[in-house]
Amino acid sequence: MSHSKHTKRQYSLYIEKWDKSAKKYINTCKICGCKGYSPVIECENFCANRENKAIFDELSKTLSKLELDELGRCQYCAKIMDKHLD
Repeated sequence: MSHSKHTKRQYSLYIEKWDKSAKKYINTCKICGCKGYSPVIECENFCANRENKAIFDELSKTLSKLELDELGRCQYCAKIMDKHLD
């Protein structure tokens, strides 16, 4: 049985087992629970050392970018909620 059959989507062995500090760069929407990486890791100074380069490679490989507003909502949830408030 291949290794890929044992891994889940959006799961990274590096993040879960070896470098748990990388989890602080994972954003989660407070409304729908959607997960993605923080846009902070795309800054040019972020990959200055090897550890941050490994974090960037792993997160960008397993997750998509997710920007959150000040309330912790993704753009889709914010759009829907703001539409219903008007």
